[in-house]
Amino acid sequence: MPFEISHDVLKKYEGNETHVIIPEGIREIADYAFYGAHAMEYISIPSSVKEIGTNAFYDCASLKEAVLPDSLFYLGSAAFGRCFDLKRVWLPDSLTSLPRIAFFQCERLEQIRLPETITRIGRACFEKCRSLHVIVLPETLRILEDNVFDECTQLEAVFLPENLEEIGNNVFIGCENLAEITLGKNVRKIGTGAFETGGSLKLNVPEETEIRPQMLDNRWNMDWRTDTPSRLDEKKYLLHDSYIPSLRLNEWKPLSRVVLAVNYLETYRGPLGNYETWIHEHTQELLEMIVSSKRYEALNKALANNILDADLVQPYLHRINDRDEKAKLLEMSRNQKKKDDLLSMDLDDLF
Repeated sequence: MPFEISHDVLKKYEGNETHVIIPEGIREIADYAFYGAHAMEYISIPSSVKEIGTNAFYDCASLKEAVLPDSLFYLGSAAFGRCFDLKRVWLPDSLTSLPRIAFFQCERLEQIRLPETITRIGRACFEKCRSLHVIVLPETLRILEDNVFDECTQLEAVFLPENLEEIGNNVFIGCENLAEITLGKNVRKIGTGAFETGGSLKLNVPEETEIRPQMLDNRWNMDWRTDTPSRLDEKKYLLHDSYIPSLRLNEWKPLSRVVLAVNYLETYRGPLGNYETWIHEHTQELLEMIVSSKRYEALNKALANNILDADLVQPYLHRINDRDEKAKLLEMSRNQKKKDDLLSMDLDDLF
């Protein structure tokens, strides 16, 4: 028998089978029990198992699937780390948390079922799971520890639950294909580099949440006028529907403030707060960014909502080559002037 068993604890597996069946009655799979079992492709874990120890299946490079029994209430750290061929994982409702580096570098992991009982996911739990495209996090989740999805380069969509409270450092660092994240209203802590994806990210943020520069790519929050042009990417982070007035403007580099203002104008839906004063004081920089980057939606909304005066836009019209956009802007400018003229006439009538 390839198993070393003592008092219902599977201490060690020493076989080389591709299909392994753990005997009934085993209560615990000990630390390192299957460590480096490279030949094993499938394993059957009986319903008697309540605990899987640290590094229990670490470096089982050929393991393709893991179905954990409903009896399991403890999963040790790095339990399935470096299981390179692991594609599917089913986690039972009996688990309330996932430990650190539990599925670290499971490079072919495509599907994982997370139960609606998980409240915490440990550090680097899914780091370098480079085949994971979509993950749905349970509504019970409260805490994402540091580096949970570090270098999940194919991750395209992640659904954060409304009850999530904490997002650790570098949680989505290197997730270059992640296009959009929506934060719930209960998030109260966001770590350094949490959204440093290295790609283009649309970040939907509720009014209650404050976005600070260290949460994003540090390269993004720099004074690009003193940096190399190749690193300038003003569309890298779009803070859609974010409450820009809650930003601490003094933390952001000068050009980053312009980008944030453009982002906000594109999704304008309320008072600009302390940003309105800033926009009026830096109109030239704002218009330069809008025209050079062809962010005409921001300009349209600024004119429509009387945030910018039409006369200030006139010197930039010759640089707009899109005929439809130019016509739209001219029409909006004329409409704004008509409103101003009517207001002036009404005031004259009063006096």
